Amino acid sequence: MSPPRLLAPAPVERACRCAWDEASSATLDPAEQAALAALSQWLDEPGLPYAILHGPRPGRRSVVAAHLVRSQLEGTAYAAQLVPLGPDLRLERDLIALLVSRLLADYGGGPPRRLRAQIADEHLREGPTQEDPSLLLTITDVEEAEPLVGWPALFSAVGPRVKVLATVEGDEAAARAWIPRLGFDPARTRIHPLPSRPWPAPGDPAELLAAAGAVPARLLGLLSVAYGRLPEDEITTALGAPIEGALAGIEPLVTAVDGTYALRWNAARREVEERLDRSARETSIRRLLSLAPDGYPCAYTRAHLEQAAAPLQAFAALVTEEHLARWVARPEGYLGFVADLERVRRRAVEALASGHEAAALAVRAALVEASMNWCARREDDDAPVGVEPLDRETPIADERKQAKALIALGAAMAAGPARAEVLAWAADAARRIPEAELRGDVLLDLAKVVEGEAGYAVAREALAALRTVEDAEDRAQLLLVATRALPPEEGVAVAREALASLRDGGGDPGDLDLFADRFPRAVAEALWADAEALPGPARARALAALAEVLGDPDRVRAAFAAVEQHADPYDPLAHRTLARLVPLLAVPEARRAAALAPRFGERAAELLEGLIPRLRALGDPAADLLEVLPEASRVRALARSLPFATEPGPLWARIDAALRRAEPLDRYGLLFDVGPWLGAAGESDALLALIAPLSDAHHLNALGFLARHDPAHAPELARRALPLALRLGADEPDRLLDLVPLARYLPPEGAAAAFGLLLDALAGDFRSAALAGDGVSLVRLAPLIAALAGDEGLAGAAREVVQVAAWFP
Repeated sequence: MSPPRLLAPAPVERACRCAWDEASSATLDPAEQAALAALSQWLDEPGLPYAILHGPRPGRRSVVAAHLVRSQLEGTAYAAQLVPLGPDLRLERDLIALLVSRLLADYGGGPPRRLRAQIADEHLREGPTQEDPSLLLTITDVEEAEPLVGWPALFSAVGPRVKVLATVEGDEAAARAWIPRLGFDPARTRIHPLPSRPWPAPGDPAELLAAAGAVPARLLGLLSVAYGRLPEDEITTALGAPIEGALAGIEPLVTAVDGTYALRWNAARREVEERLDRSARETSIRRLLSLAPDGYPCAYTRAHLEQAAAPLQAFAALVTEEHLARWVARPEGYLGFVADLERVRRRAVEALASGHEAAALAVRAALVEASMNWCARREDDDAPVGVEPLDRETPIADERKQAKALIALGAAMAAGPARAEVLAWAADAARRIPEAELRGDVLLDLAKVVEGEAGYAVAREALAALRTVEDAEDRAQLLLVATRALPPEEGVAVAREALASLRDGGGDPGDLDLFADRFPRAVAEALWADAEALPGPARARALAALAEVLGDPDRVRAAFAAVEQHADPYDPLAHRTLARLVPLLAVPEARRAAALAPRFGERAAELLEGLIPRLRALGDPAADLLEVLPEASRVRALARSLPFATEPGPLWARIDAALRRAEPLDRYGLLFDVGPWLGAAGESDALLALIAPLSDAHHLNALGFLARHDPAHAPELARRALPLALRLGADEPDRLLDLVPLARYLPPEGAAAAFGLLLDALAGDFRSAALAGDGVSLVRLAPLIAALAGDEGLAGAAREVVQVAAWFP
């Protein structure tokens, strides 16, 4: 009997089949039968989802585990699965492929990281439904994969109908040391010992190695350091001798399957390897890595580099088009390449202290993986995991996102040749955007970053693109946006052109107010007369927007008179128009605005919240207005008044009393209302004390928010927030994103850890989103890269944007 089979890549299936056939058919001795009985009893213990079977090297722990699986397959209580680590199953990509093939019966393809999360969340943490049998997952010889597999993300917090058994070489102390590495709960883990068993005669590796000739000894050396089964042609090349002669005298140790060779037992492999002197071991590895690049070195170079603690530069060759092409041609497909990307990326993050090359390599690996997520297509439902064809014919059309990422990286750099080069790459990408409106929009973003006359030239280029937009109203609004990047005299002409287009094309010339806050002062001055000539509500909106830019008291009074005349309570724009004037009003106009406020119903409180601090700033205590407000609005108005109070103590006392009367969750909501003003007043700790009973997630949000408004305490608040963000950010990276603008305050090791988690999330998305999406993207990570690696790191990341786009155009 064999476990249920679904397709996995050929080497994975072969390794699993070979291990199952040999282990499940072996006859158990009395000690092994006793261990099997103990494990069978463990299956009936509901409070113990984890077990570890341990023992010295000659023991047959994997044989006992396979018999446990076999006994369950003959019944109905458990759906049992065997995961036998060893030749061809010692790397993380192999484990993921095998788990997917065994657990995801409805597998529909996807990036390995998503598959790993799906296995952990749906099949291990939730577990089977009541209609299905419970799950028994047995993983043998876990030490074979150490330190090449990240265990805890998979096996922590398994569901109530899931059991996980691991077999480990060593004593009880060694078994207990594996508990946290596997993500098991110590209080819910059963530990079983298995006594030693002598090597089967004539299978003792020490005796066979001592008696072996030179060529057989070299073969044993190759097989002991190899991470996977070796095909005959590679053995012949590495040895310089045919396999037949090399097997002389060592046949009991070697197993042949489908033309490939490996040592028969994992324990035998370790026994032989430990008897090799350093020179012989290094020679064997060198022979393996000098084989054809598309053979053994493709699959296992990264593992050997990791075990040798090679410098980071050695790993860069694994993030190249050539390495991808070799992987795609192999039976495992691109699965192994993505595993290489993940490990190289994380290693680069760990090496950030070494300089900008580490940041650039980490970004490259993340962007390549995100590109592959786009190109991976599951065309064949029967294809093994990771062996789906890559669709590189359809281009990834994200010139706009490339340009945005490059602009963000360049904007974070200091002026100089490197910054100019990055912005030139951004301009090149922007000019390749086919849609005129999008091209003009991105060129305007670039113009804001490019200094001097060169910036004006880019703005004129953007203007030329925007003038080709067909819809007159859209075109006019876009021209209004463009005025911010042009020289003042040109901006005035373009703004008047846009206003004329809105009037003639049936648009609303009052839309001027949507863009006026971006106008240079000279443009706002020049447009005042044009705005005064507009009809009705449009005039009020435009004058208010221009008065906000100019700040001149006479202009503010004139704008308010127009707003007062057209204060239509059913027009949501009228409320917004009045609100933008509130911080500029003198006392008479502010009092008249307060009289207007009730017209706006539910929005009246919002207007009064702005008017009260304005009146206090002008010497009017506004007590009558304050008392008509509901408590939450009153608290906000008091907080906004703090900067203008000659004696802030009484205001703070009233705010504090109101917050203490509120429930903790209501206090939490109010914290974000009053935080900007109380934080600026240095009261962050007092606010945090009021939400003490709430969760770490609440505290993290509050710390990050207050750090942005309390400059004096920002470094301390950011450092307090970081450990919470790192703990919560593995599953919710947006929590870490909130701290990125505070990156300059974070300790280097903490910032690097945050960068690693965020790059994991970035790499799991599609490339366009990874460059400039709403979630984790390179645009949003620019401040973190700047803090960690400076201008060199930013320039290196920008170079990777360009180069990866050339891989996957």
